[in-house]
Amino acid sequence: MSDPYVVLHGGFHKTATSHIQSILARNSNMLKRKGTYYIHHRDTRKKLTVPSQFNTYIKLGMKWDPVISDEELVQITTEFFDGLNVPDNTRLILSDENLAGHCGHCVKRGLLYRWHKKLLKTFASQIPWTVKELHLSVRNYADFFASAYVEYLRSVSSTWIIDENLMRLQVMQNVPAWHSVIESMGKCFPDATIFVWKYEDFRTLEGRVLSNICGPEINVKNLKQPKDKNKRPTASGRAVFELLQLMHKDGVESALEHRLELQEQFPKGDQFGSYDPWTHHERAHLGRMYERDLGVIEENPQVRFVWPDC
Repeated sequence: MSDPYVVLHGGFHKTATSHIQSILARNSNMLKRKGTYYIHHRDTRKKLTVPSQFNTYIKLGMKWDPVISDEELVQITTEFFDGLNVPDNTRLILSDENLAGHCGHCVKRGLLYRWHKKLLKTFASQIPWTVKELHLSVRNYADFFASAYVEYLRSVSSTWIIDENLMRLQVMQNVPAWHSVIESMGKCFPDATIFVWKYEDFRTLEGRVLSNICGPEINVKNLKQPKDKNKRPTASGRAVFELLQLMHKDGVESALEHRLELQEQFPKGDQFGSYDPWTHHERAHLGRMYERDLGVIEENPQVRFVWPDC
């Protein structure tokens, strides 16, 4: 008997992760016939990521409900993996952009996934097999935090709202670093080759990224594209501007009641544009940091950087 060849697609947020997951999910039956098993990301999230994170939050001293003990976590995740019924010597793909944390964790402190080390450690400890590959995408800090803030506003309550100016200030002060998060992932999955690509290159690299994730047995040209029937509209820069104006005018709680209405009224597109809270100098500074950190990532011996020209 041999363990499955485990491939982990870990996001990050706002880097076309949902698009990749949609392609894998739509083609899961075809992949399975070729010996590649894609476990739907909703199942991975519900039965592995979320219980692992709830368990970690309690250890961090948070008042969290439900409380999931170490014993309960093992029971939940063991049932999940036992129920996969994956044959030996097959390729097993798990995917979830929440492995290192959530958009709110980034927005609230201006950091890349404040609790990523502990969350990743717990998640990794529950996988009964060796993770052989880890696939990740990084994004320019200015665009990542802008998109994370939009995602954060989508579901945040009035109790936990963070003002745009505070978010900007904390990002500039705390100096986010993708290479630090990727290094933590490498420590949690020491036997994995880590494939990393820039989100900005994804349109050019999509076929190669999918081929790397699915493996050599799959001709990605035969993969069907997602139908995107239930795709959520993304709030535009105009929608965020109108929401922030309402917060100052009518108060946070009242304004948040209109967020979905504004999102639908001003969807992201050519007419209303993307949300961009940064000054020219801030964006330039964050861009220089990003380019510097890409070089640090590429020097990581565990990383195989995927560039368009190689």
